Amino acid sequence: MAWLKKNIIGLPVFLWMAVLAGGPLIYVITLSFLTRAPDGGVIFRFTLANYERITDPVILGIFADSLRAAFFTSLFALLIGGPFAYFTAKLNKKTRFYVLVFVMIVFWTSSLIRTYGWIILLQTGGVFSTVLQFLGVISEPRRFMLSYPSVIAVTVYMFLPFMILPVYNAIEKIDPSLYEASYDLGAGKARTFFKITLPLSSAGIAGGVALVFIPSVGLYFISDLIGGARTMLLGNLIRNQMETARNWPFGAALSVVMLALLALFMIVYLLLSRDGGEGLF
Repeated sequence: MAWLKKNIIGLPVFLWMAVLAGGPLIYVITLSFLTRAPDGGVIFRFTLANYERITDPVILGIFADSLRAAFFTSLFALLIGGPFAYFTAKLNKKTRFYVLVFVMIVFWTSSLIRTYGWIILLQTGGVFSTVLQFLGVISEPRRFMLSYPSVIAVTVYMFLPFMILPVYNAIEKIDPSLYEASYDLGAGKARTFFKITLPLSSAGIAGGVALVFIPSVGLYFISDLIGGARTMLLGNLIRNQMETARNWPFGAALSVVMLALLALFMIVYLLLSRDGGEGLF
């Protein structure tokens, strides 16, 4: 009773998470150990065959491609969003406000609509093809879709705000007097960046990488629309197993393994950022 009285305020949150997060998770884990029925249903017979099937080289290759795509998405988002956040933090307050508003506008439009916008840009005879043909770079209309790099490019665009905002928030909170002290001691801009800005913003960088990497692993509609059948990632495979092949136990097993990998990633992230990220760099 003492514990209940002490934590009564957090009890609704706990119940909310237990019902809406724990319940579905337990269901998916249980489903992953069951057997697919011949008609596409589920037979309540315990089996490890679903997890054994994941060891197939083709399935492992899809896992590797998905993790690789998430890695490159996070890397390019950091290379683009990091400098953007850095220079934004150096602007005056009024200009910063308008820049951040333009960044946030991206969230106001459906990601699916934005993906279709990229289709217009990348398709045969699209905007990119037309401009490059006009400049003489290519001699005939070319299609830039249905490729792994195009999927990465669009995914980076989708998740760029998730990188910019945490990094900007971390840099903006750095005490300006630290920069002044660094310059007074003879350090240049480069040394100040690597000795002050980068270490003190490492928690924001780690948070941005986590916010980009985790959803990138399971995202499927971008690779479906931009990559087509040539690009099969983990999210596409899970969706195909659930909707097309109607093999729910195998799809659940894939989901459980994906969640385990992402949980491992989160543990590493929490270990690196538990002290505020000062020791990350």
